[in-house]
Amino acid sequence: MGKYTQGILGPFSGKVGAVVGSSWKGVNYIKSLPGPNTSNTEAQQQQRSRFKSVVSLASSLMSSLIRPVWNLVGGKMTGYNLFVKTNMPAFDESGTLVNYSDFHASLGALPLPENLTIQDDADVVSGIELSWKDDSAVGVGNADDKLHLLVMTADKVHILNTASVRSDQSAEITLPAPAGEVHVYAFFGTAEGGQFSPDLYSKILLS
Repeated sequence: MGKYTQGILGPFSGKVGAVVGSSWKGVNYIKSLPGPNTSNTEAQQQQRSRFKSVVSLASSLMSSLIRPVWNLVGGKMTGYNLFVKTNMPAFDESGTLVNYSDFHASLGALPLPENLTIQDDADVVSGIELSWKDDSAVGVGNADDKLHLLVMTADKVHILNTASVRSDQSAEITLPAPAGEVHVYAFFGTAEGGQFSPDLYSKILLS
């Protein structure tokens, strides 16, 4: 809204093109007309559905993941907001998580071990096997970096802070999930929890 002084034509009131003139307590004003209400378009409804789902997930992981991991890499942005921004693309227009490979459980500067793999452990019910190369002797990470997992089933999300460390080069983990499809995100953190790595995603069919 703009204030204007009286010109040769004097003040005006009412609509003229895309502006409207008015006066309040002897002061003349012009303001632009409001545009059409587009606050409930289909695209905006879809964006709100995505946002609502990511926010709900972030809120459920606040103490177990957002504060200890994402707050370390948020910079000027809070870890909560960074998590939401990073993971919005993983959700479809209905708010359902569908692009699991676009989802991230962790971000950070700590290197992941080379050759990290995740697979089903056929000999253990709900078991998985992980293996990797320990490069800590040549300055890639630290021997005592700890393995962490985020595990998603159809209706639950679990955070597992394991006792396995980088120098172990392998781990056998029994997941708190029944047989069937699960989505596993593996990442490492320093022993004191001051730094974390990006994650590695794998879809596993548990036996």
